[in-house]
Amino acid sequence: MAGEQSSTTRRRIFGALLFLPVIGLFLVSQAVAQWLFVAVAFAMGWELASMLRMHQLLRLSLMFDIALFAIPAPLVVEMELLAGFSLWPVFLALATLIAFFVWKITSNRLAALFTALLLLCILSAREILGFDGGHLTLLSVAAAVAGCDVAAYFVGRHVRGPRLAPVISPKKTRSGAVGGLVGAVLVTMVVGGYNSLSVAEALLAGCCIAILAQSGDLLESALKRNLAIKDSGNLIPGHGGFLDRFDGYLLTLPALYLYMVWAGT
Repeated sequence: MAGEQSSTTRRRIFGALLFLPVIGLFLVSQAVAQWLFVAVAFAMGWELASMLRMHQLLRLSLMFDIALFAIPAPLVVEMELLAGFSLWPVFLALATLIAFFVWKITSNRLAALFTALLLLCILSAREILGFDGGHLTLLSVAAAVAGCDVAAYFVGRHVRGPRLAPVISPKKTRSGAVGGLVGAVLVTMVVGGYNSLSVAEALLAGCCIAILAQSGDLLESALKRNLAIKDSGNLIPGHGGFLDRFDGYLLTLPALYLYMVWAGT
């Protein structure tokens, strides 16, 4: 058992290290980050379509929506200037339509909800990347989500204790959830020091990120259990697929975008 756990941990570390070049490219420039995001969004959409065994027409519709939703913000601005109105209502209508079709074709409300949240997450990330320094904002959130994930994994494995949601995800523990909360707060405090956040603001932001990230993780776990599959894919060693790696952003990024709009960023 100890050997198996050690092997799993090594695979997870190796899988995480594969993202270092991506992080480096994200830091290069906002434009590079926006196109990298397009690739990640496509990967997540393709995995979801495969998980749900979507009919070809619905799969193509989903990928078209993702292509439209994920394109860099400057291109969307140009499209809006040509159209003469904001495209947000169009994006939301398309997302609603795709989620509705998923529900009607699969008769799976959870799948429809997950699809809607994924599209909303992609839209939110695109908009955040359009803000000044948006790529750095996303990296800051990614650091907190990663801190939450890593702390939850190691604390849960070593402390164990009562299960967090045994029906949805038997391996997750309450101790791991608390560890994830502490991990996200600590990382947010460190990152917040470079973003002029007060201790209270960093504490609140870390708690919110941890709760939303772990809720997104549980939501994807519920969908996978509903579909009787273990991972969304196998592209990332020790982590599964892109959806498995980025499910913590499903609720985090829409919440962050709404906050940034409210704060007038």
